[in-house]
Amino acid sequence: MKASAVTHFQATTAVALRRPWQTFKDGQIWYGMGKTGSKRHPLTTKQGNKHYYKGTGSSGYGKLNRDGKYIVDWTKVRTYVVPADLHSTPLKALVSPKVPQVYQKYVGYDDGAKSADLAFQNLVDFVEYGENYNAVDLEESGYLEEFVNPNAEVEAVEAHPEAVAETKAGETTSVQ
Repeated sequence: MKASAVTHFQATTAVALRRPWQTFKDGQIWYGMGKTGSKRHPLTTKQGNKHYYKGTGSSGYGKLNRDGKYIVDWTKVRTYVVPADLHSTPLKALVSPKVPQVYQKYVGYDDGAKSADLAFQNLVDFVEYGENYNAVDLEESGYLEEFVNPNAEVEAVEAHPEAVAETKAGETTSVQ
């Protein structure tokens, strides 16, 4: 009598190989052993389970040897054609050197741009006045962007009220 193949209660040995009895802890079956789909086509990343990683088929441009050193395969390294007249061509910057530099001045903020008070004030202004709350024409202001702390004026008044009163009196007399 001829011995029969172990099929583990499956119809054939091929079916037993396609539907393994061993699964992941959560009950998912092994890669490519889905209940549906074609067995003639390779798996895509959408058909595999959560452990399936296919990659893009693009590996590195070399390999490790026995000693653990990386050997570069120079046939896989990308090379780009350099223009023949590169040395005689005057290279130009992407931004013109004539563009004026914008200067920023922070009045009443200890840390300048990193100040938490400035960030909070910008948030308050955005909520109150909308998206373009600080639309300043930089050409008219001499490319100076000035951030003044409104609380600094109040603190200056509390510290030296007589100096502020004198400046206000001088302003009113010059206007009249």
